[in-house]
This record gives sequence, C-alpha cells and structure tokens, in this order.
Amino acid sequence: MMDWVDYVNFAIATSGLMAAVLGLLVALNAAYVQRWERSYFCATFLLLAAYVASDLVAQISMDFLGPGYEWLSRASVFCELLFSTMLIPLVVAYLISCAGESRYGSALFRGVLALWTAYFAVLVAAQFGDAVYTLSADGHRILAGPLFPLLPLSPLALFIVAFVALFRRRNALTRRQRIAFGIYLVVPLACIVLQAAFLEMRVIVLGTCAAALAMFAFVLSDLVDAHIRQREEAALRQAQIMALQMRPHFIYNVMSSIYYLCSQDPVRAQQVTRDFTDYLRANFDAIGQVQQVPFSKELEHTRAYLAVERARLEDGLVVEIDCPHTAFRLPPLTLQPLAENAVKHGADPELPPLHVRIASREESESSVVTVEDTGPGMQGDLPAGYLTSALANIRERLVACGATLEVEPRDGGGTVATIRMPARH
Repeated sequence: MMDWVDYVNFAIATSGLMAAVLGLLVALNAAYVQRWERSYFCATFLLLAAYVASDLVAQISMDFLGPGYEWLSRASVFCELLFSTMLIPLVVAYLISCAGESRYGSALFRGVLALWTAYFAVLVAAQFGDAVYTLSADGHRILAGPLFPLLPLSPLALFIVAFVALFRRRNALTRRQRIAFGIYLVVPLACIVLQAAFLEMRVIVLGTCAAALAMFAFVLSDLVDAHIRQREEAALRQAQIMALQMRPHFIYNVMSSIYYLCSQDPVRAQQVTRDFTDYLRANFDAIGQVQQVPFSKELEHTRAYLAVERARLEDGLVVEIDCPHTAFRLPPLTLQPLAENAVKHGADPELPPLHVRIASREESESSVVTVEDTGPGMQGDLPAGYLTSALANIRERLVACGATLEVEPRDGGGTVATIRMPARH
C-alpha cells in the first residue's frame, strides 16, 4: 500500500518529467542559440527525460506491480542510475567548449570519461549478483549490498573533477555562465546529501531537473544579451559609416549655394558656411560617440542641416521647430537622418513648398519626438522612399535601448515619423 512518501515521489517524478520535456521544447525553438549549444541542451534534456522516465517506471513497478515484475524494476533502476550519471560528462564537455577549448584530446575530458566508464562497469557488474544492490522480497525497496559504497565513488569523483574544472576556467567564462555551471553542480550535489538523509524521498530527481532549467535560463539570457550587444555595435558602426557617407550632390549643391551667396548676400553666405560647418562637426562628432546624447545636441545638429537645406532650396522648404521638452537623451544620428529623409524624399521643385515640422513633448512614461512633412507621403502600404538603410538603422538602434520608431501617413498628406523614448532614458 502506498504511503504519503510514495505519492510525493510520484509527484516529484511527474513534475521532473514535465520540466525536462518543457526544457527540450524551449531548447529546440530558442533563438540566438548556436548549433553546438542547442545540441548540448537538447541532449541534456533528453537524458533528463530518460532519467526521470526511468525513475517513474521504477516507482510504478515497485509500488504497484510487485515481485512478479522484478525484471522491470531492475531494468528501470539500471537505466535511472545510468542516465543520471551521463549528465556529468556532458556538462564537462559543455564547460570545455564554453571556455574556448577543444574536448578532442582534452586530458580533462578523457579523465571524466574514464571515471564514468569505471562507474558503468560497476553498474553492469551489479546486475549479475546481489553484492552491490538488490530488490527486497516484496519488490518495493532497493537493498544495499556489501559493495554498494563502490557505486557512488565514481559519481562523487566526477562532481569533484567538474568543480575543479569550473574553478580553473572561471576567468574564461562570463559571470552568468559561472552562475549557471555553479547552480548545475551545487543543486544536485545538495540534493544527494538531502536524499542520503531522507532515503525514501527522491529529491535528487526534481533538483537535477530544476538545476538544468536554471542553467539553461542563465545561458540563454547571456546569449540574448550578447546578441543585443552585437546588434547595437553593428548598428553603431553603420551609423558611423552613415556620418561619413554624405551625398556628393548635397555637398556640391551647398558649396554652389555658398559660392553664389558670397557675391549676392555675403552675410547670408557666412551664416550658411557656419551652419554647414556645424553640420559637418556634428557628423564627425557622432563617429566616435557610443553613449546616448542629449536631445538638445541632436536638435542643434538637425537645425544646422535644415538651415543649409533652406539656403539651397530657398522657398521650397519651410521649417517649423516646436521642442519645449529637451530633458532626455537618445542615440546619436537619430533625429537628423529623419529630417534628411523627409527633405530628400519630399522636396520637389514641381510640387508646393515642403513643410517640415519637428516637435517634442513629454508624456507620462516617455518622451515623444515627431518629424512631419507634407511631401508625397505614403504610397500603398509603404512610405515612399522611407524603407531605407538609414531608417532601418535608426529603428534598430532605438529598439536596442527600449524605444520605438513609427512611420505612418500624416493627416492631410505627407508622412509622420514618431520616436518614443522611455522615461528612464
């Protein structure tokens, strides 16, 4: 008859099996995971599922079926003891790979395999006698034999080797990787101690599954952060390249405008030259800029650019700036390229003058910046000329810092680009 401990063990095994299957499904579909890491976690959760399933079968066989199914009990116990120890060489192989080493020819990995092979030999030998362990007459319990202490020696040695390997390679791992490996080794070891104190309570099953899931969560979060950092660096490099890739026709037209103004309006020629200089300086400053910049700095950069464009387009461009809210920061080269995009795709001598309006406001949880233009606007489902690499780069850098960029039709014609920066920025 089952007592409360049997019910608890059954619940533990069922929960562990569900956790292993859940981990396997997540590992199969997780993004940003390299192929070799996906293979490792899939193998880990498959072994966990086999280990817990073996434990579940052993419980059913010993608690429900009885002595008549001794063969099933012995087979399931054998599989449980086998699969549980296979997890340790697997995690050592993963540790070696994470540290940037090759497991092929690794003395550490060869030593771990030798220890596991010794354990496997003892486990196989145990099936041909009662010296290591056997089943009770009623088939409900596992009885330790005189040589039973030999069985846990190799697993204990494997844990010690894994701890030493982790300590020696700690500097080659990220902080989250160190935590992940530490949890994966400490929690099962603590559960072994608990299970030794409470022999009938199979806490090791649940502890091993929980440790594997925790390790996977830490590793996955580390991979996601690394992917985000790579995207931010790539977007920043692209933005720096954009700062250097000024349109030749734009520069030619500006210089031509300054040339003609020198004779017609020298004062204005000086102002345009100053604005163009400010625009160039802001572009070059952005090349080495990594952190977010004050909105006021981006606004000055944009003012200088639009002033130069007004000198070139004259009455073909009307600019309105309404930015009472400037106490926030945003990535460099965010606002000016939006204004440039509006002018580039909206100004046309054959159309009415292009109106560009830049505004900022503060909302409860964000700072909002809008760039509106009265150009041709949306064509079908896509903004005319707005799906450029510049816009994609801006959106990518904004998303990386928790902000958003929306481009949509403007009421009355034209296009509106809206940036929403979280209040914490």
